[in-house]
Amino acid sequence: MTPQRVVVVYEHGADLRPFGSAQIRLLRPLSHPALQEHFETTFNWAYRGEPADAVIVDRLWRSDLSLASAHKLVQDVRRAGARFIYALDDDFLSLPLTAAPGYFNAEKRRGAEFWLREADGVLVTTAALQQRLSAYTGNCVVLPNVLDERLLIGGLPLPLETPFGPRRITIGYMGTFTHEADWQLILPAWRRIYELYGDTLEFQVIGVSERVQALAQHAGVPVRIVRPRAEEIEYPLFMLWFTGHVHWDIAVAPLLDTPFTQCKSDIKFLDYSALGAATIASRVSVYEASVRHGETGWLAENTVEAWVNALDTLIVDAELRSALATQAQQHLMKERTLARSAGAWTNAFEQLSAGAG
Repeated sequence: MTPQRVVVVYEHGADLRPFGSAQIRLLRPLSHPALQEHFETTFNWAYRGEPADAVIVDRLWRSDLSLASAHKLVQDVRRAGARFIYALDDDFLSLPLTAAPGYFNAEKRRGAEFWLREADGVLVTTAALQQRLSAYTGNCVVLPNVLDERLLIGGLPLPLETPFGPRRITIGYMGTFTHEADWQLILPAWRRIYELYGDTLEFQVIGVSERVQALAQHAGVPVRIVRPRAEEIEYPLFMLWFTGHVHWDIAVAPLLDTPFTQCKSDIKFLDYSALGAATIASRVSVYEASVRHGETGWLAENTVEAWVNALDTLIVDAELRSALATQAQQHLMKERTLARSAGAWTNAFEQLSAGAG
């Protein structure tokens, strides 16, 4: 079998390093040992006309993406005789231009729309996104997010009892700056729960934005901001740090129900499962499709009362908390790792090739 020559042009910032989403969806899978006989892959922040069977362009590519640069990239790929594949995990066409200032703008949207129309194939992470993009392309393949098992080293819960007495139950949240509104959705519930249980709980947050601690303090909730060292911020080392050093009993995944979020993946549930935490997630389509309520996680309506009840249930019931975490972790390792889903990549490329042209 002759491996396909693939060039991945990943999304990056000013430092030219790949974003975490590119690592999860492209770099980690296409460098995994299980796929080495199928793909001969190179990764770069730009495409310089290298010989290839396919060039995969990731999300919004670079900070100064314009319609002109989007055109030029497609021309370069066509000139090299390669297939142009667009990889996308967010519905940027539904994202308000004011939602992510400094990252998203009208010019980037025009570039993304152009790529969707020009691509020989589009690779997405959810069926909802596939459906949303059907007006732009008839060759769109779903490849769900999975985790690289080589980066998962933790997931063992800490004992509730220590030589110094019972430890605090830790409730955590992780998200980028674009998820501040989601985090604020559950802040009133955290306040109510803190009023009930006080210092028997500890609230931890990773990421979001610098405003989080101020917002939490204003709401009367003590929140500990947890950060990796600077050298551990990039995705592979971050996941080793996250699964090896963070110990949460309960992890929350609030998500507002909007046209944009309806196309998101359940990656946060996977991350929390790798951690060995019991997940409480919003009862929205993203999580309803993967979280089995009462078995691998807990689903809550997007109301303060529902989130208070969910948190209270898992705080009180240690056995339920442990069962949810264990079953979620088993589900992850059996069905949602790269080692288990390598075949999906070869199938996806077969479908993209068959529908191209």
